[in-house]
Amino acid sequence: MEKKYFDLHLHPLFKNFLSHYDVAIPPTTRTLEELTQPVRMSNALTSVVDELFIHILKSQSSIQQCKKGSVNYAVAAIVNLEFGFADSRGFFGNILKSKFSNPLDKIYFEKVRNGEVSYYRLMLMELSLYKKLRDDKESNITILSRNNTKIASENGLNIILSLEGSHNFSKLMIGNPLKIDFIEDQFTDSTKTKKLSQTADNLWKEMIVDIENGEDPTANYNQNPAANLEKFYKSLSREKMDLLYITLTHLTHINEQFLATHAFGMKMLKHPSFYPFGNGITTLGYEVIEKCYSMTNHKEEYRPIILDVKHLGLKSRQDFYAFRKSLIEKEKKYENIPIIASHIGVTGYTNNEWKNALKRNNCTVYNYEGARAVSIEMDKKNCGKWGSFVNNDFTFNPWSINLMDEDITEILNSNGILGMSLDVRILGFQSEYGISLTSENEFLSTADFHTHFPQIAVKNLPINTMESIISENESWLIPTKEDRHPLSFYFNIIHIIQVGLLKTDIEEPWKQICLGSDFDGLIEPLKISPDISSLEELEANMIKWLPVAEKAYVNENGGTRILFGKSTTDLKKIVRGIMFENGKIFIEKWLNNFGC
Repeated sequence: MEKKYFDLHLHPLFKNFLSHYDVAIPPTTRTLEELTQPVRMSNALTSVVDELFIHILKSQSSIQQCKKGSVNYAVAAIVNLEFGFADSRGFFGNILKSKFSNPLDKIYFEKVRNGEVSYYRLMLMELSLYKKLRDDKESNITILSRNNTKIASENGLNIILSLEGSHNFSKLMIGNPLKIDFIEDQFTDSTKTKKLSQTADNLWKEMIVDIENGEDPTANYNQNPAANLEKFYKSLSREKMDLLYITLTHLTHINEQFLATHAFGMKMLKHPSFYPFGNGITTLGYEVIEKCYSMTNHKEEYRPIILDVKHLGLKSRQDFYAFRKSLIEKEKKYENIPIIASHIGVTGYTNNEWKNALKRNNCTVYNYEGARAVSIEMDKKNCGKWGSFVNNDFTFNPWSINLMDEDITEILNSNGILGMSLDVRILGFQSEYGISLTSENEFLSTADFHTHFPQIAVKNLPINTMESIISENESWLIPTKEDRHPLSFYFNIIHIIQVGLLKTDIEEPWKQICLGSDFDGLIEPLKISPDISSLEELEANMIKWLPVAEKAYVNENGGTRILFGKSTTDLKKIVRGIMFENGKIFIEKWLNNFGC
């Protein structure tokens, strides 16, 4: 019997989407074959540098690859090109915007850089491609939704939609917070019908007339994020589509719609927006969370949207847990809505352990084009030892984009699920090329730094400029002596299991773990799993190495040895759960609204 697989976070159309700019929404002029096949990311020009970074661009999850790899459930995250990526500097940024990265359509980069489009429009453009897949009978794809009666395909590909970054529903022109991107399409439910042929100038004139008549000129183009999300979701449900989860942030600070401080997570690209800003969740962010928990579809049927804590800064995550508790006190049914972390690694620390791991003498304040952030570096926590007596220590990645033990317990206790990233940089093993910088620092906003380290005065820290980082040698191109061994992945899984066993009443925490590969999200994948079609090899490898990782972890950190004594049959069942069953059960609960 052919094995089936589940992935909580991947981008099956993202590179296909960026390969051709569609002027109209809809329809796309692309064929089914163009939408579903892998994108060839290299050519004669790139062959010279293929081993440096093209393997990152090749870590794909196209529809064809999903089917080849027997993926039965795939949560497709819609994410659009952020200004920081389009306007990035440094070696990798220049590659993305050059002929080296064919076939990426440079029109996307130009329109985002020049502020000619909104994030909302870009989101609708990608979403329309999924609608085309759903409506094309030859695609053999089911898009699951609580807003229709179509059941999951037993052996075909079932796609569930999510939004990565709440900037997706910002209708403001990128870089221009005073100008609205007027757009009408099948997903927009406007009470004031506009013709597609009308220009933005005509619409502005109509708004002036509204003002003269004493009416609210933006009544039909509300820029409140929670209102925009609700309007979008209701129109989405009319199309019998749905959302499993959203993240409040992604990898950059979004001026147009600031909802929460994001966690630093990008060193390959250089731009001020990559550095965290603010101090946790904003008032607008709280409104979006409350709207997600109270969401109804166009028939006013209850349809809560899950919050994904991925990309939230540590202070933002703490704010969310506290706010969630206050919402539950007001409305008991909200307790049934789980928390998820869709594509993560772990720090190996509790909050206090992480704070105590700070290398105080390595803290520096950086200023760059209006961005001000504090560079911090942490001692890494050992996962365990494996291999020869030389260079045999494995460590977690202590960046705060990864989960603390308190995050893990919050998610497990909420009956949520944790999707394990396949990005070696997130998992903590020193990358062969990607994150191996001369220093291993991350960044916090100055406000967040003061929150976590109030005993350290920011004004007394040494000051440097971001230009110094940009002018450094591209040290991430220098190979290390280490290999990207899959044990890093398994150590992260073992830590979650151990935290669950020791700090919760959950007897089988491994049942709340699944894959969240982030394929097509610029990851540097494990060598044994370079793209989504290779999950069967990953499963076989997991059966072999999970007990080894557990033994090494317990020897290093203590804990309970559970997997090492399991029979091969029991171990295979646990691994099968992580690779498929746990995710399938979670989606079935979602389709039934978690009993709300």
